Amino acid sequence: MTIWAIADIHASPLDESGRPQKPMSIFGPQWNDHVERIEAAWTRLVHESDTVIVAGDTDWAMHLEEARSTLERIGEWPGRKILVRGNHDYWWSSGSTNKVRAVLPESITLLHNNAFQVEGFNVIGGKGSPVPGAPEWTPVEEKLLHRETERFKLSMAHRDSALPSIAAMHYPPIFRGGEASPYIELFAQAGVALCVYGHLHGGSARTGVIGDHSGVIYRLVAADNIDFAPVPVARNGTVLDGVPPPPEQLTE
Repeated sequence: MTIWAIADIHASPLDESGRPQKPMSIFGPQWNDHVERIEAAWTRLVHESDTVIVAGDTDWAMHLEEARSTLERIGEWPGRKILVRGNHDYWWSSGSTNKVRAVLPESITLLHNNAFQVEGFNVIGGKGSPVPGAPEWTPVEEKLLHRETERFKLSMAHRDSALPSIAAMHYPPIFRGGEASPYIELFAQAGVALCVYGHLHGGSARTGVIGDHSGVIYRLVAADNIDFAPVPVARNGTVLDGVPPPPEQLTE
């Protein structure tokens, strides 16, 4: 059984003609029919016994009712799904988590002030926030950084201390050449083996930390950076090195 990850699905409510209200193709042809491509890859690769971490920006909808069709669609895809909130998931505000949980398909759970034990790992995390060194960082973001750091502490409180942890977040926890962030300190305390994140697209992907950093493996899993297919990140209590194993190794 495998743990997979993907971020930035960026689905959209449909208009009266059945077309996305916010087509991602405006950001380049690589986004053409991207949700259909994600669905095709997901259903081909992921088994029902697997777990998929969806690290934020699942749907552009402003309201929960508008996002339900996407949630129901993802709910039908194979595997258990653990969703993290992204900065564009306006349909899921921090105060509406219980309302979202009440309408979720059975195969979807939310990672928000909690943690899960999956395949020999804790899965901890949350939305995260801009950090010093990020392009969008301003002193105004300090309040959000503090709030989201506290949410990570709440998540960590639910982990099994005997297990290594996978941290899932939407924002990058650190940038190349950037200052240290409180997330990095928390990861050291929590015994984090792997951190998956999204948010960075196109050329900005080069600014994110990828690979080993102070003993933690970082994986950027924004959809356009992983060819619009979930990537395997852990299996049988072992973090995978970023090179997908042969298909026969992904079966039970």
